Amino acid sequence: MLPAITATAILLFLSLLFWMIYLTKTLFDYKKLPKLQENKLDKNKEESYPFISIVLPTRNESHRIKGCIESLKKQTYPNFEVIIVDDSEDNTVEIIKNIVGNDKRFKIIKENEKHDGWIGKPHALQQGSREAKGEWLLFIDADVSFNEKLVENAVQHAVKNSLDMLSVMMSVLCKTFWEKTVQPVPIGLLLFLVPFSRVNNPENKASFAAGPFILIKKRVFNKIGGYEQIKNKIADDVELAKLVKESGFKIGLAHAQHLIKLRMYRNLREIWEGWSKNIFMGSIQKRGIKSKTLQLLLALLGLFAVFDVMVLPFLATLVFLTLNLLKPSAAWQNLFLLSISVWLLSTFTQFYVHKKYWVGEPRYTPLYFLGGVITMGILLNSAFKTLTRSEVTWKGRRYQSET
Repeated sequence: MLPAITATAILLFLSLLFWMIYLTKTLFDYKKLPKLQENKLDKNKEESYPFISIVLPTRNESHRIKGCIESLKKQTYPNFEVIIVDDSEDNTVEIIKNIVGNDKRFKIIKENEKHDGWIGKPHALQQGSREAKGEWLLFIDADVSFNEKLVENAVQHAVKNSLDMLSVMMSVLCKTFWEKTVQPVPIGLLLFLVPFSRVNNPENKASFAAGPFILIKKRVFNKIGGYEQIKNKIADDVELAKLVKESGFKIGLAHAQHLIKLRMYRNLREIWEGWSKNIFMGSIQKRGIKSKTLQLLLALLGLFAVFDVMVLPFLATLVFLTLNLLKPSAAWQNLFLLSISVWLLSTFTQFYVHKKYWVGEPRYTPLYFLGGVITMGILLNSAFKTLTRSEVTWKGRRYQSET
């Protein structure tokens, strides 16, 4: 019993240390990123308002496309086109056409058949880029909706700061119970793992981009070969940012939570499938880990970390409270005080950070231990499929889990 108690205490102290570091790191990163806002540029200068080609891939988006298309129609930016690359089997195109009406800025094309290892989204974006007439390309997703000033403010920010590529942080909407309890967990861990504060530094190798909004100069996109080099990468957004920065171009990241909203998944099944396809494979692709042994070790480390910081504090609080009630002792009382302190710190930290970053509904933070359990299941599923090269499913497509 004593070794188990000692080990639990050590794990709780590790969790306590993690949450202290997490709070410091995420708030430091937050302050380091600029906020996207309106810049007063000369409207008479053509370079201030370059022609933008917005490329939107769609596949069976009938239940979520409305807000995105309506947001595009309302944009105040005066100089853009929208290229929709569709591969739907539902009535997505009909919904789009009903909203677009006679707006000539919108063009819908059918996605070509994929060959040579391409996966869905990079293939659609690459095809759309070939149709683009713009000086800049703006890649967006169907699950976003945004303020009428977003495109204008983003272009002005990129021009003013001489950027070659810009991505933004966005508000993450969570409406159902499972979205509110699970979604913030992997997103919150991402906030800790990504070095956001170093992305805007041209001298630093750190890179990041969020796929639902990537603005990039077309000549830069073409010069790096577009998505050709990363056609089979699940985390294509992160890989594109890495490729752009390694090629010597200037990338930027800015806060835009007040301007753009993202609702990634809408139920537990979508959450499970969506994160299973990229939470592990994307991680090892980004780090270039080819060894199966190292991949297995990374999976075990990830499972241990999620359990220690998300599940253990709550579980230990319940166990030691029960033991202290059944058989009161100083040992059980001290362990209960330690575990509840860690759990309360984790709850406060996530509440504060997620409110700051506009992630989910922070008032559901006390239930994130449940999200931690499900995240462990997702990570285990994702790692198993990657290590065994099994297929992952998303939107009716099957992808081979290769690295």
